[in-house]
Amino acid sequence: NPGGLIGVWAEQNTRDSLFDAIQRKEVFGTSGPRIKPRFFAGWDYPASLCDDPDLLAHAYAGGVAMGNDLPPADSAEGAPVFLALAIADAGSAEFPGVPLQRIQVIKGWYDDAGNHHQQVYDVAGDADNGAGVDAATCEPRGQGFSQLCAVWRDPDFEAKKRAVYYLRAVENPTCRYSTWQCLAMPVDQRPADCHSEAVPRFIQERAWTSPIWYTPG
Repeated sequence: NPGGLIGVWAEQNTRDSLFDAIQRKEVFGTSGPRIKPRFFAGWDYPASLCDDPDLLAHAYAGGVAMGNDLPPADSAEGAPVFLALAIADAGSAEFPGVPLQRIQVIKGWYDDAGNHHQQVYDVAGDADNGAGVDAATCEPRGQGFSQLCAVWRDPDFEAKKRAVYYLRAVENPTCRYSTWQCLAMPVDQRPADCHSEAVPRFIQERAWTSPIWYTPG
C-alpha cells in the first residue's frame, strides 16, 4: 500500500531537536496512518509500568529507547524486559482513524551455525478480535483499541547470543486503496484487476520502530 510515513520522537519541533532524535535513531515508520509506537528495553522494568503516570520518565531512566544498544545485565541471570506501546491514528471527523488490533515484538538472532532466525510475539491486543471489512462497502466492523501497552520479558532469551528486537503495531483490517477505487466505479466498467485474486482487497496498516540491539558482555 503506498503512502508510508516516518516519525521522530523529539523533545521539540526544532531543527536541533529533530536531528538529535534522528542521530540517536529514536524513529519509526508507518505504512500510512499516523500510528505512534514507542519501544524501550531494560532489565528490571516493573510489570505495572503501563499504569505509571510517569511511564516515559521511568522508561528512559530504567533502560534504553528504540534505536539504542541494551547494555549487558549486571547479573548473568534474568532476561531483558521491554515496554511496548502504541497509540492509534485518531483520524478526523470526516476520515476516522482505525483501531489497533495488536502490538508485536519481533526478535531476530543467529544460531551457532550462523543461520538467521526470527520470532514474532503478540504482546498486547487480540489477533482474533473478529474485526473485518464489509466487502461491498468497505465499512469496517469489529472492535479494537485506541492504545495498547505491555511490559514483556523475552521467554527465550540466551545471554550469550546477540539479538535484535523491534516493535510492530497492527491496525484492524481495512480496504486497500484499489478496492475503494473499484467500488467507486460502475460494476460493468471495473477492470479485470478488480476481480483478480492476485490483487489484495484488504490490508492491515501498521507501524514499526527502529530496533534495540543486545550484545553479550
